[in-house]
Amino acid sequence: MLNRRGLPHALACALALGVAILGCGPAPSTSPAVAATPGVTAGPIGPASAPPVTLAPLPTAADTGSAGTPPCELADLKASHGLVEGAAGSRLTEVVLVSAATCSIDAYPALGLRDADGAALLSGPAIGPGGIDLVPGVANVSQVRLSNWCAPVPEFPLVLEIIVGVAELPVTGGSFPDEGDVPPCNGDGGPILEGSAWMQQP
Repeated sequence: MLNRRGLPHALACALALGVAILGCGPAPSTSPAVAATPGVTAGPIGPASAPPVTLAPLPTAADTGSAGTPPCELADLKASHGLVEGAAGSRLTEVVLVSAATCSIDAYPALGLRDADGAALLSGPAIGPGGIDLVPGVANVSQVRLSNWCAPVPEFPLVLEIIVGVAELPVTGGSFPDEGDVPPCNGDGGPILEGSAWMQQP
């Protein structure tokens, strides 16, 4: 049987089927070809690496004071304490430090305690880092605390000292603590002697 164009019906159907199959195939790619560069190997692209983080060291007495300020000499310093008070198992007093020259000192005092015969009873290291500059004639104040005295009662009067380098500055004002008034023993660990950071008196 012939169709209108004179082709056999079976042949016309085969041609129509071939055109349909070609029409349903994938569309030709329109992306430009990427030329490979000799000697270069492509790899996965990840996020950019963050720069390393460097932590700053804790300040010390040497790098916190003003540059070029000399350390304090014992002969330039005077220290005294006020009334001794008791609170929550501790003995407290206020220490006033004055310098006759511009010099640098630890921001927190290192303290010591001696008995009436001059024998060392204990020492308390500075409880914080850093340093400060002292101005001539300007008073600086630290709050001092003694607690947890579990040793025998020492020979009074006791002398409080500020440790400056390898030297010791006696704190005047009488015995600290008062005669026979050591703080109670509250547990293990031994006595505690510490002072707050020096603050300029207004």
